[in-house]
Amino acid sequence: MKNQMYFLIIIMVVSNFYLLSSSRLRALIRIAAVQGMFLGFFPFITQASHFSQHTLIIGIGAIALKGIVIPLLLFRALRGVDAYREEKPYVGYTVSILIGIVIVSVAFWVGSLITPSAFFPFPTLISLAMSLAAVGFFLIVARKKALTQVIGYLVLENAIYCFGISLSVEQSILVEMGVLLDLLVGIFIMGVVIYHINREFDSINTESLEELKE
Repeated sequence: MKNQMYFLIIIMVVSNFYLLSSSRLRALIRIAAVQGMFLGFFPFITQASHFSQHTLIIGIGAIALKGIVIPLLLFRALRGVDAYREEKPYVGYTVSILIGIVIVSVAFWVGSLITPSAFFPFPTLISLAMSLAAVGFFLIVARKKALTQVIGYLVLENAIYCFGISLSVEQSILVEMGVLLDLLVGIFIMGVVIYHINREFDSINTESLEELKE
């Protein structure tokens, strides 16, 4: 089981670097979808010895929402706008990758300091959660297009989900499903916002919103 977990963690880390290095919006959505799907497999590994209906709902729910439903909503939002790339981000892609290396290194170093316990049985997942959170925040502040920032928000929620499944199995299904529902509603709202930004300014760059101050 540990080998399977480490394999999934490697995939998640690699997907983070793809998110930091890619300018194509469609590719970013696909990467986020892959990341969401693989996250949905973690509960089946971490709770293998306590497998229950709870585990099934959390795992299948994450795969369905993060890997299928939300990416489809983002693709639909993308079809309504004339944008294909994040051309001039606030932080360039080479620098973004270097920052990503620092983020991952620090996150897994901090995780290595956590001793496995009954409450934190999977410290490596905490490291992954920290790296996801940092990458999500970075995408939100370092990119201009609203759609890319929405993906950053999605990655940030992935971090919350990852942190939740890294804890002991005594978790509340209502809390976890509540997070997934909040994510779905948030992405839906952001899709509407992206559409209206594009209709008003013929662009989905959030810089356009500064015109509203005038």
